[in-house]
Amino acid sequence: MGAEAPPPRDPYVTLEAPVTFEIERIKNSRFIGEARPVPDEDTAAEAIDAVRASMPDARHHCWAWRLQGPERFKSSDDGEPGGSAGRPILAQITGRELFDVVVVVTRYFGGTKLGVGGLMRAYGSAAAQVLDHGVVRTITPKRDLWIAYDYAETTLVESALRTLELEPAESRYEDRVTLRLAIPDGDWEAVRAGLSEHTQGRVRFADDSDSTRD
Repeated sequence: MGAEAPPPRDPYVTLEAPVTFEIERIKNSRFIGEARPVPDEDTAAEAIDAVRASMPDARHHCWAWRLQGPERFKSSDDGEPGGSAGRPILAQITGRELFDVVVVVTRYFGGTKLGVGGLMRAYGSAAAQVLDHGVVRTITPKRDLWIAYDYAETTLVESALRTLELEPAESRYEDRVTLRLAIPDGDWEAVRAGLSEHTQGRVRFADDSDSTRD
């Protein structure tokens, strides 16, 4: 019997591409928001550093990021009063149910203090408006399903693939045929069962005793 598959990952929403937007000045302070899609924490840190490098004369570069998975988020006030910048930025990301996103809001101080409440509104507004100007897309996580079969079963397997509307992502032709199928996480078990059924059990899977993978 094959190994038990890990729990499926749900589709999630992220940004299609980086976006920058500057809101109207608030008491002469400038707030410039930049949002980017990022796959991991290291890339988020690189994005934050890139914003700092592009505007080195700004007083504050406050930020927040959120990645897939529970409790995978972080924020920074970057010298502003505690809780006045990073949290409002993060709230805009989580409120839109976005993942794999970093938002940096850069402030050029205009000479007038805004107070904690004013800063929270300003940073939250800047984050909201830059995200509103971005284009989002839904990502459907996929898992590889490797199958192998004898050349004599090619017609049978190809018929099963057509029935299940599957296209191989990779094919290998050695002592037998090996295919890699990229399957949406939520459909993985059903596709595996369907292939077994439509081929009368004549395909082998990577988690069977004779693994198809190197």
